Amino acid sequence: MSRFWGFYSLILVVLLAATAWNVTRSDALAESRHAIGLGDLETALARALDHLDRQPWSREAALVAARSLSRLDRSEAAEPYYQRARPLSVADLQLRAYAMVRGPHPEQALDAYHEILAQSPDNLTALRRLAAVLLARKDSNALLDLAARLDGVNDGAVLAATIRGVVHHNDKNREQACADFEQVLKLDPQLKQTPLARGLFYNHLAEDLVSSGRADDASDYLERAIETAPDPSLLNWLGHIAVLKGAFDEAERHFRRALELDPWLIAAMINLAKVEIQRKQPEKALHSLDQARAIAPRSYGVLYNLATVYRQLGRTAEADQIQESIRDLREDATAHDQNTPWPGYAL
Repeated sequence: MSRFWGFYSLILVVLLAATAWNVTRSDALAESRHAIGLGDLETALARALDHLDRQPWSREAALVAARSLSRLDRSEAAEPYYQRARPLSVADLQLRAYAMVRGPHPEQALDAYHEILAQSPDNLTALRRLAAVLLARKDSNALLDLAARLDGVNDGAVLAATIRGVVHHNDKNREQACADFEQVLKLDPQLKQTPLARGLFYNHLAEDLVSSGRADDASDYLERAIETAPDPSLLNWLGHIAVLKGAFDEAERHFRRALELDPWLIAAMINLAKVEIQRKQPEKALHSLDQARAIAPRSYGVLYNLATVYRQLGRTAEADQIQESIRDLREDATAHDQNTPWPGYAL
């Protein structure tokens, strides 16, 4: 009898081991791993879900499904699978949070980034992306708190100064914004660490310097930037500064050079027209504005200047039609602002 039970126990152990091996083994799971490694996210997701149908407790399959959905920008669908796969690594928390930023409700990423920072307090990627969400929300106090936190993080000084500069720029605290952006240039002259796009950085700096009465300094910064990498928006700013100085020939050269680099730059077309208006040459101004209107028929800047030129030419009926178009646009803009979802902010 004891031999029988011993043999029976051995058979039972073998059967249980075989069952366990069979349960943990899955062609679908292996295929999902392979597919996500190749970047075939749809296949990875489908096979991970197939595996979960058979083995709903599989943490690995839940992670593959969550990662695939995040990389497909389906953050809301990914969330249940992340919850099933917890605890998550910092890398998976980053992927989850970044998908939320790109999704329809980016404000949900706030808690996700705070969760990352609870595990990894000095994580610059998380701090940078948290700043982007806060900038989109225009949460100045939280951003300044974040900048103060970055002061104590290795390699965080450039990001801290950039955040302060953007906050003060948006709040129209021009002199402080200039000091912040100039600090960025002192720490990072080539702008390799700052999260702002190079053109946007110099546009902010130029605007703040000009508004602070430092047009010459703005020209110096812009000219050095353009020597390194010609940029139509920065050339447009140089032309604008030349207009402020009354140097219309110089301004025209900058605007035309900007348009050589970017024939669709509406701001340069408008500024060329303004130069011709100052020169009392409305016909030439009209030519530039007609070009701009063909590209951007609903641009306020184009329409306002077009109305001005029509009145200078004595074409009052056409000027009145333009004013009516501007009123309609203003009404449409008011309705649009009331129904526009919360925007993202790319930092």
